This record gives sequence, C-alpha cells and structure tokens, in this order.
Amino acid sequence: MAAESNKEGQSGYIQAPELDGPVILDVPSPTADLKQALKDLNSHGCCILRDALSSNTVEALKQQLDQQYAAEQALGELCPDRGGSNKQVLPNMVNKGQHYLDLVEDANTDTIASYLLGKHWLLSSLTAHLFVGATNTPELIHRDQGQIPASIEFPALCNLFYLLDDFTPQRGSTVIFPGSHRWPLNYRVHPPKPQLGHQINAPAGSLFVFDGRLWHGTGVNLEGHPRRAISVFCCAPWVRQQENACVSTARDIFEQASPKLRARLGLRTYGTLGNINGTRVEHQRAAFGSTDVEFPDALIGENAQLIPLPVTRRE
Repeated sequence: MAAESNKEGQSGYIQAPELDGPVILDVPSPTADLKQALKDLNSHGCCILRDALSSNTVEALKQQLDQQYAAEQALGELCPDRGGSNKQVLPNMVNKGQHYLDLVEDANTDTIASYLLGKHWLLSSLTAHLFVGATNTPELIHRDQGQIPASIEFPALCNLFYLLDDFTPQRGSTVIFPGSHRWPLNYRVHPPKPQLGHQINAPAGSLFVFDGRLWHGTGVNLEGHPRRAISVFCCAPWVRQQENACVSTARDIFEQASPKLRARLGLRTYGTLGNINGTRVEHQRAAFGSTDVEFPDALIGENAQLIPLPVTRRE
C-alpha cells in the first residue's frame, strides 16, 4: 500500500494517496482480522470487523437498549424531543449502564481509535440508534468531520458502530462512499448523490468503523426492523466533544471510572487544554505535558468568593 509522508504527526496515521477523481471503491468485505480492518480503514475510509461482540453480549445489549428506550418514552413530557423520524437516537449513554461504557474501553475500540486519532483520543459521544418503524427518506449525505476544513488530510473524528442487528439495505443500512476521504478537495466539499453510494451488509456483532471524512448517511428502512447499534464516536484530543461530558456525566461515573475512561471522557489535559481551575487540588496542571484532571471543591470568584461546584450523582 503506497503512502505519502505523515503530514499530521500526532497520531502516526499516514494518508493513502489521493484518488483520481470521485472514485467510489467497493465496500470492504467483513473480516475477523484486525490488521486487515485497519488496512481497509486506511484505503477505503471504512471497515467491518466481524465477531467484535459475542452473541450473548449482543442479545443482552439489545434487551437493555429496548428497556432503556421504553423507560425514557415513559418520561412523557420530560422525554427529549427525538424528532419526527422513526429513526431514534438515544444520547449520552455514559450514564445509562456499565455495559455501554465497556464498549469505550474495549480493546478493538482502543486500537482502532488510537490508529486514526492517536493514543490521547477522547470520547466525543456515546449514543444508541434504533428504528421504531419504517422510513421513506434517506438521511442527508454528510461527513462527521464537517465542522473541520475539508482540506485537512487526516481524520480528526471516527465513528465506531457496534451492530446489535444485521445491517442490510432493506433495514436501512448505512449508505457509504468508500474512498471519499481520498477524493480531490473539490469533491470533499459538496455531498455526492445518495443513489451513487453503496449500502453495507454486515452481521450483528460486527464493528462497523468509518473515518470522519467519509461521505455517508442512513439508508431507507423498508422493513421497519429495529436495526439497533451503539455508536462510540471518538475525536482527536484538540476537537470539541459532541457531548459536554464534564457537565453531563454523573459524578459517580467519574469516581468509579478507570484512569483510562476518565481520560477518554475528558478528565486529562492535553497539553494546556481541558483543565478545571478552582481551589487547590493535589495535582495542579503542569505547564507542559498532560495531567489527570481533578474536580476542585469550589471555583474562585470575585474577591476570592468560593463557588461550590454542582455535584450530580445517580441514585
């Protein structure tokens, strides 16, 4: 596999050569070989890693997700507005069970996200996706990295979908444009037509991963099948997270989390980025280098008035 020199320098990721126009490659075949999956990710901007989850884990997660959705719907007026589509997204799964946090610390998650984004990557968001009926329109084709200039030739985000059901075109599987992360710049700005893309076929238990620069969108679910998945959305440590984790995460999650999970949620500085400044803590941020972040007892206001931090814990 030919490659240009590493233009990014932080992750070690090396961009494959630019394609000659908006060439749409074939969808990579599902593989159980992690090394092959990483090669596919480099060349195609996406990969499908088979058997990432055991059948028992898949069944347990499906049951837990269905229960979570029903419980949130029962909140009535307090339930978040999920829009008018039959495709539903449950946000901030960080607070909704250790079984979801386990996917963030999964060895495959760590290897793949570290390959694309470097070892200091952050969890941008942890969400669940499911359908509650058929749909008749495809999702807008987009790039997850759309807020970052298209001229950047390395990934700053990546999405890892742990599939809890078979993904098929009839069930609205993702429409993708393999190789579009390598298209010439003028083709990276405006989305291609949905009908030109490919839809994936991947069995439940697979891990479907795509580079943040890849053009993609959800297909039409003709069957109305639930087609459930958990999205572990990751970002480079200098990119703003999709979920403001230091505010929206229950404090007991941080207190019980491993050092690695705390770092993925944003409680480790990246150089001078990401600190919480207030009253003295045991480990103050160093001028250079990265440091674990501790919550101070209080913020310091005008005339050194102490402002207690709000503490929210799950019952």
